[in-house]
Amino acid sequence: MYSVTQGKNELGEFFLLPLNKSLYSREAIMKTCYAFTDDFFIHAVKLEHDNVGIFIYKKNGSVHEMNTVAKHFLYSLHENQMRQIIHDETSTLHEEIVKKAFSPAGVFIENRVKENTQDILKSVV
Repeated sequence: MYSVTQGKNELGEFFLLPLNKSLYSREAIMKTCYAFTDDFFIHAVKLEHDNVGIFIYKKNGSVHEMNTVAKHFLYSLHENQMRQIIHDETSTLHEEIVKKAFSPAGVFIENRVKENTQDILKSVV
């Protein structure tokens, strides 16, 4: 089992968070990494098998405690993964709702074009 590793090198203070890619989607990992780029430098590396390592380095002037950051990163990662799962499971329903919601607009545009052939919307439709 992998655990969080803290350390310091020529780039600064860091922690390494190993993640299993079979548990977390690439999208969830990248969204979470991006959310932390204001205060941290993020470096993702491939580890063995299905694992990826996320190095998180403090930027100069950062006042965050590294152990708190690791916990917040994991919380955000789980949240992003759940959002991805919900999106995957409900995307068809979402598309149908949007299609139904905007269908009156399509009819309105078609009727407007028929009534006025000089209407600018004709070039759009």
